[in-house]
Amino acid sequence: MLARSNIERLPLASDSVDLIFTDPPYAKDALLCYGWLAAEAARTLKPGGFVLAMCGGHYNGPIHKMFLDAGLECFFDIAVPMENGRSSTYLFHIGVKVRSKFILSYSKGPGCLAIAGMHNLYIGRRDKRFHHWGQDVDHARYFIDHFTKPGDLVVDPMVGGGTTGVACQLLGRRFVGMDLDMAALKITQARLTDSDAVRPLPLWSHE
Repeated sequence: MLARSNIERLPLASDSVDLIFTDPPYAKDALLCYGWLAAEAARTLKPGGFVLAMCGGHYNGPIHKMFLDAGLECFFDIAVPMENGRSSTYLFHIGVKVRSKFILSYSKGPGCLAIAGMHNLYIGRRDKRFHHWGQDVDHARYFIDHFTKPGDLVVDPMVGGGTTGVACQLLGRRFVGMDLDMAALKITQARLTDSDAVRPLPLWSHE
């Protein structure tokens, strides 16, 4: 299911979501997005549910504080090196060449992996065919597989090019994607209708 929505207030019931998996913008002027995400994760996640949010690394301190202030528990910071160790971005203002990004993982109360044995280092690839900030499907699939079970509800409130939705189709997870950008929602809808998934599964799975 797709909906046009602002992350400041998601059209979701409290205690209804198993995992929020999303890639907010990394710039300083977008930090408010993480605060809204933290507050809505605390409201909408089921007890034990997770929010996984990608971030660039420079503003991890204030972002961590936002999630802790929302009442969520820090689970782990997952490092995602860029493919082949190539530099992704040079942060001129701090003099750091970036070869990785982070996925910050928080839970609503004590949380545990659905599948044991996840690596804290996962080599990430970029797929910009559908969105200028796009990630590849295998990347999303790997983490969704470890943090959820078949039939669980996964939400991406900044859906971009729809990568999270395609990964959910592959894994048999229910999916809700949201964005303010209608163009992004149309691209996502097209991908979910004619997915690049190898073995498409129903959008809504039943136990």
